[in-house]
Amino acid sequence: MQGRTPEHQARGSRVHLTGLVVNMVLAAIKLMGGWAAVSPALVADGVHSLSDGATSLAGWLSFRWAGKPADEDHHYGHGKAEALAAAFIGLVLVVAGVFLVIDVANGADPHYERSMGILAMGIAGVSVLVNGWLHKLAATVGKDLESPSLRALARDCYSDALASVLVIIGVGCAMADLPRAEILAACVIGVLILFMGLKTLKGATDILMDRVPDPSLRAAIIARVNLVEGVEGVERVGIHPLGHQLRVDMEISVDGDLSVRKGHAIAHKVEESIIVGETRVVEVAVHVNPKDSSPPE
Repeated sequence: MQGRTPEHQARGSRVHLTGLVVNMVLAAIKLMGGWAAVSPALVADGVHSLSDGATSLAGWLSFRWAGKPADEDHHYGHGKAEALAAAFIGLVLVVAGVFLVIDVANGADPHYERSMGILAMGIAGVSVLVNGWLHKLAATVGKDLESPSLRALARDCYSDALASVLVIIGVGCAMADLPRAEILAACVIGVLILFMGLKTLKGATDILMDRVPDPSLRAAIIARVNLVEGVEGVERVGIHPLGHQLRVDMEISVDGDLSVRKGHAIAHKVEESIIVGETRVVEVAVHVNPKDSSPPE
């Protein structure tokens, strides 16, 4: 069975650890800066980064857990650990988004001294740059490794960068005597966090509920298998997600007069053709039926 190599595991772990460190440092800077400048939008952004730090820790632990091979208790490996962590990430973001909107909406209008406003906007500007870099890194590695937790981290970083842009806009408006604009920006940050959480939660739930990521994959597999010499027909195809990878269970029909050995060889060719042609498929189980057999009574 194919899977992630140790190099893949090390690469993914490094990205998760980088996300953890970056988010915790940004959270500390934003929260201290937000409290010093009395900026509700920057404090909201700091809470966002703090939740991202917690979810990065969960993502890192799950990524390492998902890389463990199958054992006596987990016959199909531990791949769904990442989806479980992604679901936790989504839930944390949903809760954080709801509470941020409630808290900010009930808060007082912000007013700034010029130096404090510049401080808040400067911190938010640094956050935009850092999160933009981390988003690109996590998205690239997440795509390469087909990792739900890294993709969730990339979405978190993207939403954090957008939130920081809103902080800059909101604080700038407040300095121009439009304080309600910052309250609105902080509320938008909360809603943004909420929707990112819902999207992450849905993606994780799809994996946990065995939803096939590509509805056209079944037809592509059938077409590929029908090209294998000796296959008379494809009777059933089931696709089962194993976290970032896939398992295929299928039934094919062959000439009923073939020997068991020849039928077994055809099944191996079918397995090979699927694994070579579909990179996410790492395990194939083929049941061989004689084409001219009558159904059991």
